[in-house]
Amino acid sequence: MPDSSKWYFTADTNAQGNTYIKTYQTAWDKLAKKSKRTTSRHVGRLLPDDRVAISPKFLLDHPEYKGQDWYWGANKKLVPLSEYLDDFPDHPGSQPLPEDDEQQDCLSVGLTWTALHIAQSSGILAHLQEVFGKTLGEQLLFLAIYKLAGGTSMASYDIWRQQVWLPSHYRMSSQKISEILQQVRQAQVHEYFGYRHRRQGEIWEKIFAANPELKGKKIEYALDSTSISTYADSDLAEYGHAKRDPHLKQINFTVVCDQASGEIVFSYLYDGSINDLASFQDVLWAMKEAGFDMDNNVFVSDRGYHSVINVQKLLQSNVSFVLGVPRKEDAIKQAFKRHHNQLVNGGFYNGYLKASAFTYEEKWTAGSTPAKVYVHLYRLDGRYEEKRNEIWTNAAKIVEAKSKGERVPNEQWEKYGRFVLEGKSQQGKPTWMINTTLMDQVSEIATQFILRSDCIGHPFEALQAYRQRQIVEEDFKQLKNWLDGDRLRVGPQAREGKIFVITLATTLRMMMHQVAMKTIEEKPGTRVPFDSIDTLIKSLDLIKANKRKNANAWVRKMITAKCRRYLELLRIPEPPRTLKICIR
Repeated sequence: MPDSSKWYFTADTNAQGNTYIKTYQTAWDKLAKKSKRTTSRHVGRLLPDDRVAISPKFLLDHPEYKGQDWYWGANKKLVPLSEYLDDFPDHPGSQPLPEDDEQQDCLSVGLTWTALHIAQSSGILAHLQEVFGKTLGEQLLFLAIYKLAGGTSMASYDIWRQQVWLPSHYRMSSQKISEILQQVRQAQVHEYFGYRHRRQGEIWEKIFAANPELKGKKIEYALDSTSISTYADSDLAEYGHAKRDPHLKQINFTVVCDQASGEIVFSYLYDGSINDLASFQDVLWAMKEAGFDMDNNVFVSDRGYHSVINVQKLLQSNVSFVLGVPRKEDAIKQAFKRHHNQLVNGGFYNGYLKASAFTYEEKWTAGSTPAKVYVHLYRLDGRYEEKRNEIWTNAAKIVEAKSKGERVPNEQWEKYGRFVLEGKSQQGKPTWMINTTLMDQVSEIATQFILRSDCIGHPFEALQAYRQRQIVEEDFKQLKNWLDGDRLRVGPQAREGKIFVITLATTLRMMMHQVAMKTIEEKPGTRVPFDSIDTLIKSLDLIKANKRKNANAWVRKMITAKCRRYLELLRIPEPPRTLKICIR
C-alpha cells in the first residue's frame, strides 16, 4: 500500500451533489502558531460504490496507485478493497441496502453505546431475551435507554430514535409502544429478576474465590419504595398515604438493589393503601417465590420498614438485616440516656464517618430459638449545630413578629411556636423569648441515630452499609422523575411494562454510578463531571458518528480527550470506527 503518512485526504461535495476526493499537506505556521494547509491536489471523484475514480494526472504523479481499485476508507484515506471491507463488510456496490429516510446524517453514539455495552456485558440483554423473546427483549431495553437519555413521553421515542445509534432500529409509534408494554406481566418480571439474582450470586462466588478473606461476607441488598399516582382505576390503585396528590389513587412500588453493583435485582407492585411496614413480609414472600434463596444476603432499609413484627419475621425467616430504627421506642430513649457519656467520649468516635457509636445486645427469639440482635447507637457530627441554627433562626423571627404585633404564618408557628416562651414585662406587657432549654434538647435528639442488625456487630461497619444505601437512594429518586411527574399515565394493561422499563433505566443509571465511584476510588484524581451523573450521561452524547455517503453505515468522529476520560471512568471501550444499523 502506498505511503500516505505525509498526505491528508478530504471529501468535498459540490452544489450538484458530486463528491470529490482531494489531498493536501500541512506545515507549521510560526506566526499563527498552528498547522496550515499547503500543497493541495485533486485526486478524483467518489463513485456510488465508494470506489475513487482517480484522475489520470494524479496517477501520473503518483504511479503507486496504479494497478488496482482504491476505496474511500473509514479513516479518510484511499484503501484497497480488503481493508475497506474490514470497516464496511456489506460492500455497497454488491447489492442495495435498506435505508431509513428518517435517520439523521449525524447520530449521537456515546450514551447508547455505553448503555448497550453495560446491558450486554452484565447479561441484562440476554436475560431480557430469555424471558421475553429476542425482539421484545431488545425493544424493552431500547425503551429503557430512551428513558436513561432523558426521554419524557414514550410517544417521543421515535423522534429520539432517529437521532441516535442503536444496532437495531424499530419504528415504534405511540400505539406500537403501548402494545409492547401490554405484553409485560409481573410473573415475567419476577422470572427476569430470578435470572439476575442467580447471576449476582455467581459473580459473588468468583469474588470470594479470588478474595478468600471476603468469604462469608453478606451481600447487601437495599430496599426502597415509592408511591405512583394514577388517574386510572385498576386492581392495585387505591387511596393511600400520598404526600402529594392525595386526591388521586396510587400504586405502591418497592425495589431491591444490590449495593455493590447498583443493579435493581427485584421489584414489587402492591396495593396503594398498604404502607411499607405491612408490605415488607409480602416483598420477602414474592422474592422467595421468584427463586431468591437470600441465605447470603443482608437487607438494608430505612425506618419505614422497621417494626417489632418485621424484625421478628426476619429472624424467623433467617433473613439478615440492617434496619434504621425510629427513636420513639422507650427502650431506645433510655439507652441514649444511659450511654450519653460514651457517645461524647473520643474513644468511641470515628473521624472518617464523623460519628460516635455504642453497641449493646438484645435478646430475641426466632420461633423457639434464641436470637441475638445488635443495637447500634450513634451521635452524628454536625447535626446539633445544624438543628440548633434552624430552630433559633425561625424562633427569632417569631419573637420579632410577636414583639411588633405582626401576624406569624400558621405553618411557621405550628413548627417552631413551641420554642417561643411568652412572659410579661414589669409594665404587664407581653414579652417573647426563645426557649433555649427546649432548643438544646431537640438539637441533641437530632444527633441521635439508631440501627438494628442481626449479623453486623461492629457499629461503624453497619453505618457504612446503611450509608451505602443512601448513595443508592439518591439515584433511586430519578425513578420518580421518569414516572412523568410521579404519575403513571398509562392504562392498567400497560402498567407493568412501563414500570419495568423505568426500572431497567434506573438500573443502568445506578450501575453507571457505581462503576464510576469504583474507578474514582481506585484512581485518585478522576471525577464525575460536576459531580453529576446526569451531566456525565449528557456528555456522552457528544460522541458522534456521521452517515457515510454511498454506504449504509456511520463513521464515528474523533473522540475528544474529555469524552475518552468519561468512557474510561465507566470502563467502557471506545465505539468502533464504523457503525451499522439494522432497520426493523
